[in-house]
Amino acid sequence: MKKQWMLILLLTAALALCCVSGIAEEEGGGQVSPMDLIQGLVQSGESPLYSLPDDYDPASEEDNAVAVVPAVSAGSGKVYAGATPIPIDPIDLPTPTPRPELTFTYGDYVASKLGLTFKSAVGYEVNDNISGKYILTEPAAAVKDNYPCTITLEISGITKNYAVSDVKTSLARYLSAEGAQYETWETMQAASKTLMNGKGYYNNYRGVLSDGTIVRGRVHMAIINDSQLLTLHISCPGWFNSSYMKIYDQIHSSIKPIQ
Repeated sequence: MKKQWMLILLLTAALALCCVSGIAEEEGGGQVSPMDLIQGLVQSGESPLYSLPDDYDPASEEDNAVAVVPAVSAGSGKVYAGATPIPIDPIDLPTPTPRPELTFTYGDYVASKLGLTFKSAVGYEVNDNISGKYILTEPAAAVKDNYPCTITLEISGITKNYAVSDVKTSLARYLSAEGAQYETWETMQAASKTLMNGKGYYNNYRGVLSDGTIVRGRVHMAIINDSQLLTLHISCPGWFNSSYMKIYDQIHSSIKPIQ
């Protein structure tokens, strides 16, 4: 408050001096500086516009506090700082349009040539013409992002010396071959998990096809019957991965030998 009051007084003094100087110039025909006027006022005993109180402390004008610009919450709910609204929240970055969560109706599937039965999303096209494989393909009417979800069950023989640690190696080779069809390809870290009570590993992946389609999936391998390697592979449009993984969960929890 004191600073504002003194600033007003100084501005008033400057204005008054300018006016007086102008008058002096008109009346006397010569230039009279503001300093000359102040000195003249002092010598004449008159106050130069204002005086400070006897107990005035110059230190009271000092401000040792650090100025902090408070954050302002904009109408959008994002946080801004400073006089000009500048978004500082990461959520201001462009984000893809959220995709709706998918729901599925499940039914029984019997892969008789593999000796397996399980539950999965109904209506998928079945292909069991390839030896050792049972393939489910999403119907055209339900395809998202021009990429149909595909589920492959495969059984292959293994030797007696084949151990659980070898499953991890087989999984890595399978993923390497799968990634050859993609422009960009990345896999996560393999994790141990049983499949139909057999010990094994699974890994997730993400690939981008030449047309820009993003694909995600999971490959799970496990030793069953001590002499076979069971592979469960689900591949789906990347933006709906969380939904299609529910199908994987359903298969994983329901798959069993045909009784």
